[in-house]
Amino acid sequence: MKKLKIGIVALGLTCAASAFAADATLTFTGTIILPTCTVDSNSVNQTIALGTARTTDFAAVGNTKNPTAFNITLNNCATNTNVAMTVNGTSDTVQSVLANTGTAAQVGVQLLKAVNAGDTTGTPITLNSSLSIGTVGATNSLTIPMVAQFYRLGTMTGGTVSATATVNFAYN
Repeated sequence: MKKLKIGIVALGLTCAASAFAADATLTFTGTIILPTCTVDSNSVNQTIALGTARTTDFAAVGNTKNPTAFNITLNNCATNTNVAMTVNGTSDTVQSVLANTGTAAQVGVQLLKAVNAGDTTGTPITLNSSLSIGTVGATNSLTIPMVAQFYRLGTMTGGTVSATATVNFAYN
């Protein structure tokens, strides 16, 4: 009798297993993206006019003139996104000074990271190196205050000053 009960239980389990056969396959897909921001249209292509200075305005190598404030604004950012920036360009003999492609000799354009928008002082930005900017707040935007200025590199001559840089952002 015990063998019969065990056989019936085994037969019941076998029948139950066939009742749970797979009738559907579920596949799940998706994408995880890093948070990003959009560079404000007023920040994308800027020309920063540094004005005019005389060679005699620069008493020594390392002197600067005509600090000019400007901003780069990021919009549509996710709150709490950490932003880093790399300013890429050809440096001169000083890593924070863009090489002049104009006709003036021994002068370049130095870039600074300011503390507040409108400031005309700040910390020199090392070109071609990542710089942590900060964390996006509840406004979902971030304004990066910067300064550009003439920088004496050596024995200057008069002429035009022109320099170009590109800015890339990294988010995490």
